[in-house]
Amino acid sequence: MRWQRTLVASFLATGAHAGIGDLIMEGWTRNSPAVERRLEDVAKANLMARGDFLVTRQVEGEGSDTPLKADGSLDLEAWNTQTDKACQEALKKVSIASNPSGACVCYNLPLMNNATGTFEADLRLYQLSEPRGDFQGIPQDQIEVELSYKGASVSELKEANGVPAAAAVRARQDNGNGTELRMLQSYMFLGQVDKDKMSGQMTSAQLQALVMPIVTLKGTNSDGKEVSTNVTPNEASFVAGVFSKEVVMSTFLMAQQAVDKEVASLKNGTTAFVLPGVQLMIFPIGLIITSIWLFLGLVAYGIGTYERYNFREMHRRRMAVVEKGRVARI
Repeated sequence: MRWQRTLVASFLATGAHAGIGDLIMEGWTRNSPAVERRLEDVAKANLMARGDFLVTRQVEGEGSDTPLKADGSLDLEAWNTQTDKACQEALKKVSIASNPSGACVCYNLPLMNNATGTFEADLRLYQLSEPRGDFQGIPQDQIEVELSYKGASVSELKEANGVPAAAAVRARQDNGNGTELRMLQSYMFLGQVDKDKMSGQMTSAQLQALVMPIVTLKGTNSDGKEVSTNVTPNEASFVAGVFSKEVVMSTFLMAQQAVDKEVASLKNGTTAFVLPGVQLMIFPIGLIITSIWLFLGLVAYGIGTYERYNFREMHRRRMAVVEKGRVARI
């Protein structure tokens, strides 16, 4: 079943591409020849940069299981098989869709250049449960898909390695297995992370936040009311390709991992056991401050004690002189 169109709302981001104002004036519809030409220009520009990020990803090789051909291009057939399997396994763990449309998103990046921010994205929509609420009764071919990015811009990729991207996926949808989830549609995109956000050494979590889309489904029910809902991509995202082998951990989990590693080193004898409390493991700033206050207190107490001792001795001498004078007059 085909979806009517895909609206890429991230093209409206300020400063994402030159000439956006003209694009809006021309009318944002997929039937607009001017828009189609603009999409093709963007796609060509991204494809020109694609050669270096293919090489970069091959050299890096970490956090990705993307199948590549000998020339460094994406093996689309192997990628479709691998991604569909990973998406099916991830979405089968979800009992019911979190949105009333009943659809779930599987979002992955086949390729990405961490230095330039150029990436290729794969978005797949699966029917997990029956539509409910406002989406009940709306035909699937009358539902529109809208994408928006917080830090990137994308254009739909019509062909990959000379093969229509969507057609290659649709040919595999009917596999005769009733246990498989029904895939509604698949899209391939070429994207670019905003240049002003590609600064310094970025972590995987920061990059994922920039290339993670906000997916919105829109439609019109039988009463003529326009309805929309957001589809969370967190149900199945980065299960194949880039980031699929990476785990973004919180500060607590990273600390726990360090503790577990240290405990393992103690068990296998790599690290010598140190009895707690018998050594200063950190610079004793608190001990130094306490020692200074203790020294000043002892000095003050010592001076006071010495003065009291002198006063007592002087008092005894005076009393002795007084007693001696009284005895002489008698």
